[in-house]
Amino acid sequence: MKNIFFKHPPNVCMTYLEHCMFSLKLSFMLGVGSFKAIIHALFPDYYITSTSDLVKKINYEIQNSGCK
Repeated sequence: MKNIFFKHPPNVCMTYLEHCMFSLKLSFMLGVGSFKAIIHALFPDYYITSTSDLVKKINYEIQNSGCK
């Protein structure tokens, strides 16, 4: 029987564990980014470029992970 739950990791050239760790890393980055965005919403002079910086960093991380 084929494993229907874990087709994605091999499709992006990662093991299950590599994919899990990468996804958790992105989750942490997004969590910190959300906190900074809330602070920025309330106090506009704080974390002025944090969201756009995060988007660039996440894009870099995704482009440089998995299949090359």
